[in-house]
Formats: sequence, structure tokens, C-alpha cells
Amino acid sequence: MKYNIYQRDVLIGKTDNTNYIIDGLQPCTSYKMAVAPYDDTHESKHTEITIKTRGIRLVIPVSLTVDSTITLNYQEYSLGLVPIGTEPAGMFGGGNKRNIQAKVISVDNGKSTVELLDRLEKDTTTLSGRINKVKKSNFDNSTDLGGWYEASSVNTGEIYRTVTDSSTKPPEMIDKYCLARGGRDTLEKDNTFSISPGEKYYISAWVYTSIVYPGKVGLFLTNSGNNDRTWIGVQIPKDDHYRWIGIEGYITIPDGYNTAQPWLQVDKQVKDNEKLYFTNIQIINSTDLPYFSDNTQMNRLQDGSFAAFNGYKAIYFRQ
Repeated sequence: MKYNIYQRDVLIGKTDNTNYIIDGLQPCTSYKMAVAPYDDTHESKHTEITIKTRGIRLVIPVSLTVDSTITLNYQEYSLGLVPIGTEPAGMFGGGNKRNIQAKVISVDNGKSTVELLDRLEKDTTTLSGRINKVKKSNFDNSTDLGGWYEASSVNTGEIYRTVTDSSTKPPEMIDKYCLARGGRDTLEKDNTFSISPGEKYYISAWVYTSIVYPGKVGLFLTNSGNNDRTWIGVQIPKDDHYRWIGIEGYITIPDGYNTAQPWLQVDKQVKDNEKLYFTNIQIINSTDLPYFSDNTQMNRLQDGSFAAFNGYKAIYFRQ
């Protein structure tokens, strides 16, 4: 038996096993998923379910009561200053403070593993204020396309701003205007930025799908030294219905490239009634996410409390 894996009506993978690993999910976040059995000619009907990922787990070198709930204190320090290995008394700053609840999962040899009951990132689409590399991600009531343009004179597909059908607009979409695309490659002109191999980018957008043509949202990569180029992005699937879908995923910059531009693609030159429509486009450098990795060890400070640090971010536990 073969299976199609769906996330919010978007086909994200295929497998012939009874298990499947989905990368790039955020902790403490709900996702709508479905599995549909299929053969070479037919896909069975699938039922969508909502699942929630577990929270990040931290290890505290103290014995706590299993299944109890504790309170952790999160804060960020100005100027990137964190008192690593010492108590925070006397440090200037410490903003964006908030309490986070955590559940004690297990205790072993005097160390307690606790699981956060909320995500550290309040909003997974803005990723805590990180800059969206797309200058024009939504399209307002004007003729301004924000620099999006046809990438090649060989392609002649139209590119313009248009109004979406408000009756079908999902509530998550920011604006009712969108970018209509009927050609192949589209770049955001005069928006080139430096990149490094291994950097990870979070990609998301709302796309009105085609039942004929797929597409991609991502980056056009070049090497300023030798003119090497490639395109890398998150897939927009062909869809059996004309409708808005949210896509999201991650890409990793490969070796050999040092500059990038935001990029949209339609699979090929399309007919007028098969255009793809784009809005709420986000391309965000998320190389240092999450704030804290799973099983981060918290250390005892001079005042008897415990802390974990990542750059200028800190989590404290005080009994």
C-alpha cells in the first residue's frame, strides 16, 4: 500500500511505509494532517485530523515531582549581554519578560526533564521579529508591485496586482489583494542580499492554486564570483480545487552561493484561467531557531536558581 501525506490540504510527501517523518514543524503548534492510501489510478478519501507537537524539553539538575507543573522565567538581555554561569543581579536590561509553564516529564539521577507547555516563539510566522527578506509581501490598493518583475524576456506571462474573492479568502490572509502570475520565473527586482552556505530560511505564502500547474516560492541563488546560479524553494502543489492554501517550509542554502533574491515560479507558461496568485509571502532567515534545542541543560547559578542561555536569551527556574 502507498500513502499520500497531506498538511492543510497540501501534499507534502509520499511513502509506502506506515511511518513518515515530517521536518520543520514548530514545537507546541497545532497542524492539520491527513493520510490517504492510493494506487496508480486511485486515491482513497482521507479524513483530516488536528495534531499538536510537544514542547521543547529542558533538563534541570534537581529532583522535582513527576507530572507537576513548574513556572520558568524567560527574558532577553540588551546588547547581547547574558551573565553566563553567574546570577543576573546587577545586569542592565532584561526585557521581553514572561512566564512559561512546564510539566515535569521524568526524574533520573537527580535531574528532571521538563517539557514547555507553550512555545517560546509567540508567532511562528514572524519568528520573533526577524526581518522578512521580501520587501513587498502583501499587495495593497495601488498599482505598486513592490519590484516583482518578469525574470526573463523569453517569458511573456502577465504579472499584475488583482483583487481576490473575499468570500474565499481565509481569515489568516492579511490583505484581499494579491499578485497574479502567468509566466515562469518572477524575481523581486533590486532586492539582492548576502547569504551563507548552511543558512536556513523559513518560507511561507498564501497561494491560489491551479488544477494543472504547480509552482514554488523561495530564492534565486547566485555566486557573484563565477555566475553560478540555482533556484530553491517550497513546492506549491497542483490542486484538485481552485482555492487558497497556505504553504510553508524550510530551505537550506547549499555550498557555492553568496547572494539571493526572492523568487516565485509557475511550472510553465500558463493559460489565463490557470494563473497562480500569491500574497502574504515571507522569506525569513531562521538559522538560529529554535531559541533552545531539545534537552538543553540548565545550570545552577550562584543564587541557587537554574538557567539556560542562548545568545542574549535566557530561561530561569527558581524554586
